[in-house]
Amino acid sequence: MKELFEKQLNGTQPLTEEVLGKLQQKTYFNGEEKQIGDVVLMAMLMGEIIEKQGEYPELPLKLITLNERHFDLFEYDKRYVGNDLPTIKLKNVVGG
Repeated sequence: MKELFEKQLNGTQPLTEEVLGKLQQKTYFNGEEKQIGDVVLMAMLMGEIIEKQGEYPELPLKLITLNERHFDLFEYDKRYVGNDLPTIKLKNVVGG
């Protein structure tokens, strides 16, 4: 997963107290609080395909923020590896 975020990890400064204080969105996609020292990453989260009769299927995407602590929650399709903004989806967890 880390390779998908290589550009962001190398080009983003960790959150400072000043920057964190100015953020409007102080939580990640899962409600976890952003913390001083976090490197905030961005990705497109894939939803379930929506199929409507007589129309092309839709693949809903949502822009989210996350950090390296969240990598184990996601998986990705190899065809999205070259994207500047990683496209990921939540792992299917059975029996959680």
